[in-house]
Amino acid sequence: MKNYNFLFVTIDGGGNTPAMFGFANYLMERGHKTLFLSEPCLEQPVKDLNANFIPFTDYFTKSDRKKDFFQDWNATLFKNPVFERIIFGPSESVINQTINAIQTNYIDVLVVDVLLFPALIAAEFLNIPKLLVFHMPEYMPGPNRPPGNMGLVPGKGILTKFRDRILGNMMISKFNEYRPQLNKIRSNLNLKPLNNTVDLIDMADLRIIQTIRSFDFPIEPAPANVRYTGPILDDPDWVQTEEWVTPWDSSDKRPLIVISFSSTFQNQKDAIQNCIYALKNLPVKGLVTLGLAMEDEHFEISNNVRIIKSVKHSLVFPHADLVITHAGHGTVMRALANGLPLICLPMGRDQNDNALKVKLNGCGIKLSKNSKSEQIGHAIKNILNAPEYKKHAHRMKRDILANQGMDDVIQEIEKMVGDQKEQFV
Repeated sequence: MKNYNFLFVTIDGGGNTPAMFGFANYLMERGHKTLFLSEPCLEQPVKDLNANFIPFTDYFTKSDRKKDFFQDWNATLFKNPVFERIIFGPSESVINQTINAIQTNYIDVLVVDVLLFPALIAAEFLNIPKLLVFHMPEYMPGPNRPPGNMGLVPGKGILTKFRDRILGNMMISKFNEYRPQLNKIRSNLNLKPLNNTVDLIDMADLRIIQTIRSFDFPIEPAPANVRYTGPILDDPDWVQTEEWVTPWDSSDKRPLIVISFSSTFQNQKDAIQNCIYALKNLPVKGLVTLGLAMEDEHFEISNNVRIIKSVKHSLVFPHADLVITHAGHGTVMRALANGLPLICLPMGRDQNDNALKVKLNGCGIKLSKNSKSEQIGHAIKNILNAPEYKKHAHRMKRDILANQGMDDVIQEIEKMVGDQKEQFV
């Protein structure tokens, strides 16, 4: 087997980082070389991964991982600062820096984080294979589904199918507001103009979706480039604990509730505090993991609750009975991979979809991020007293552990690159 050079283009967006790092790990285990083009704040984590690193020198120059660069905690699908601040606003700079990194480092394959998908243009310009990575379920609209990130069940009747088609067209129109900007870049590179901005996603050689198909609402018929690989279950790089010792006596058999919200800022302090209040008068133990965004905040706690800055989910989830979370895809998958039911308080991004799918699969309860402690407490009691939630979570555990398709996808990538290289021999 020949070894190839892969360039990963990404930023530190919370849940996307373990997913991209996990993909890179798979490649390196097969002998391939990986290089990351990213923000300076990820330089040491990338080097700890034994990968090579190039910093963005323009725009994405964040050195502090706690900085709220997204500023999307109050976003809606069609009024989202991520469009301008992350995806499209800096696209020309990102594309140019990606082209330079490919040319100067003899890159064979470009791997692009979906948060920066215009960077695919660089690989198109240089005629190398291009992969687009979704670190969460599919969010593009399709004939059988609305756009993702809205927390909607795909329509079955005439009215809801009409709703889905209208919402899909609205999403495409929103993305097309940036089409002139992208087409200007493409013209400068002598590339054909786009009819729709989202055509870039279909033009990727592979659209790698890092979840299991049974958890998603897959587009049907599936686009030719879609591949489901199963989730990356790795812990985030910034969680350094190598062991976890329970603060409770071994004779304490009360259920353990883990409260784990986003590692990036989503204005989650009040939600965390309400979750803590909900545990106060319940016969349970509570462990709150704060993460980077909340580790300097102060919370009121009761005698049955402990707060720590961070702990690896892989260490604590095997001892837990229930997870209360914002429903980020990584946290949801790690909980379900341990057979744990969830209470989800989604705050944006892909979280409304994930929370809905947890609910529809019978693995937990979806609440509003503004839920009061009484509502959260009632949900806790419902789950702990209803064994079917755990039963369904264990079913999902089996599905997750049986659907790790990354090896097959990597072999497909290797064949794709080898076949292209043979064409130019």
